[in-house]
Amino acid sequence: MSDPRDDRYYHAWMSSRVVSRRGLFRGLLSSAKLPAEENAVAADLLKRAVPRPPQAIAEPLFLQQCNGCGHCADACPVGLLSVESGKAVLSIDYAECDFCSACTQACDRGALAGNIPMDTCLRPVILPQCLGRMDDLCRMCEIACPHSAIFFNQQNQPSVDNQKCDGCGKCKLVCYHGDIQLSLKRNDP
Repeated sequence: MSDPRDDRYYHAWMSSRVVSRRGLFRGLLSSAKLPAEENAVAADLLKRAVPRPPQAIAEPLFLQQCNGCGHCADACPVGLLSVESGKAVLSIDYAECDFCSACTQACDRGALAGNIPMDTCLRPVILPQCLGRMDDLCRMCEIACPHSAIFFNQQNQPSVDNQKCDGCGKCKLVCYHGDIQLSLKRNDP
């Protein structure tokens, strides 16, 4: 049995399937959107849900490695660490983290690693009622910051340099009006 399709059939079929240059690129690039969406989901998985000890490994690995033994909490000289839901949690409410690395040394599960930079992943959020915004009489947070990560501009508006900040919490503790809160930074897992 012979195929009724000849050259004229294929020529007619191909001429009805014309793709514009824009359509070609749109088709090619639409498949690239999927990995970007997957990357966003992966980035959400890497974000910390709660503050962890200063040298905690990436969140998914930390959740696997930490067994909630509490050795890090016992080693912390100022009691900033506790075990909640079976994992180590950092709470800077009454003392700052001085990055003594006692928690890292006490961890035998590998959830805390000495080769990771000291950073709690907490960053100060200065509330609108901050007295330093109204005048230049209160600059306690700026003075107390060991890395000069907090500064006030000429309009008395505070700024935080997240690259310099290591999340020690000194700024929160010296603010005697309670106008500084610490929150997890958004651009780091």
